Amino acid sequence: MSYENISTALIVIKKKLTLLVFVLIFGFILSFPFTGRVINSINTDILPEGASVIYLSPVEVMLLKFKMALIASVLITIALAAYYVYSAVRKRTNKSIYTSCLSIFLIGLIIIFLFLLGAGYAYYLMLPFFIGYLFHNAASIGVVATYSIAEFISFIALTTVIFGLVFEFPLIVIILIRNGLVDRNTLKHYRYHIYIGLLVLSALITPPDVFSQIIIAGPLILFFEISLLMARFIRTTT
Repeated sequence: MSYENISTALIVIKKKLTLLVFVLIFGFILSFPFTGRVINSINTDILPEGASVIYLSPVEVMLLKFKMALIASVLITIALAAYYVYSAVRKRTNKSIYTSCLSIFLIGLIIIFLFLLGAGYAYYLMLPFFIGYLFHNAASIGVVATYSIAEFISFIALTTVIFGLVFEFPLIVIILIRNGLVDRNTLKHYRYHIYIGLLVLSALITPPDVFSQIIIAGPLILFFEISLLMARFIRTTT
C-alpha cells in the first residue's frame, strides 16, 4: 500500500472516529433528560411489592442518571460503529449500490427487532421472575429488602442491554461466516472458552450466587449454540 493510500485511509478513519465521538456526546445530551422517567419506570415495573430503594450518598441519583445516559449513548455509538464495520465488509463483494443499500436496510431492521426481542425478554419476563425470586427467598428468612437505587437500576439496565445484544448472536455469526471472516469450526473449537467467558460475564452482572449466574448465563450459552447451529447452513462468499 502506497503512502498516499495510507494517508487517505488515516484521514477517513479520523473522520469516522470524530463522528463516533460526536454521536457519543450528542446521544448522552439527548438521552439525559429522559433518565428520570426510565428510572421511575423500572421501579414501577420490576421492584417487588414490599421492597424499597434508597440512595446512599447525596450524588448517587445524579451519578445514576449520568450512567443511564452513558449506556444509551454507547448503544447509539455501537450501532454507528457496526454500520461502519459492515460497510467495510460489504466492499469485499461485488454488489450493486442498490443491493448493498437494501441489504444494510434489512439487516438494520433485523438488528433492531432482535435487540428489542432480547431486551423485552429480559425486562418483562426474566428479570421480574428473577428479582421476585430473590426477594421472596430473602423475605422467607425475615430479611427486609432495601436496595441501593444505583445498584438496583444499574443491574436492571445492564442486564436488559446485555440480553438485547446477546440476541444479536445468530445474526453476527451469519454475517461473519457469510463473509469469510470466521470459520464455524473455529467457533466450535473455542466453544468451552466462550462458555467460560459467558459465565464470567454473568458473574459480573449478578449477585454472588450460582443460581443467579445460571439464570443469566443459560440464555447466553443457548443463543451461542443456536448461532453455531444456524452456521451449518451458511456458505461463505469468498
